[in-house]
Amino acid sequence: MFEFTEAVEVATPPAHAWDVLRDIDDWWLESNPEHQSLEHLDTRSVTEVGAALRIREKIGGIPGEAVGTITAVEPGTAVSWEAEARYRWVGVSVHVREGVTWRVEPRGAQACTVSATVWAQFPRTTIGRAASFAFERLLGGIEKDRAHARAELLYLKKAIEGQPRPVEYEQDG
Repeated sequence: MFEFTEAVEVATPPAHAWDVLRDIDDWWLESNPEHQSLEHLDTRSVTEVGAALRIREKIGGIPGEAVGTITAVEPGTAVSWEAEARYRWVGVSVHVREGVTWRVEPRGAQACTVSATVWAQFPRTTIGRAASFAFERLLGGIEKDRAHARAELLYLKKAIEGQPRPVEYEQDG
């Protein structure tokens, strides 16, 4: 299992940052060139526990599909999503349990920190352990995942501050 947190400082009141963050349809797909699709699987708001989503994206160039639900909400502050994902690399499919918590933390009346705490847990099977080793040690997957999260946050910062545009990021390989 691995876990990390990335964060950006945003020059806006925390309530405005939350309003933009929770409107995932307006920013998530465009926030990273590795994002392919976002699908709501029910009619719940993405800031409502139980809301179901399917996303398709690449992490460090490895394509995957994750189906998950919103598992926790602190209104105005944080929302957590957990999913079962399937990634496919060199002909091998690996199921990974993963999640993210997006958080808005006040830094005064006109500023805040927006963060993403990302985690993933590979299965304890032989294939899962081999995939974890390859992803973490051979492919530099954790750093690529961190770069992926940073790209999302930098785009989100610009969207929150009123200047949305795609953010370029570099990945190895």
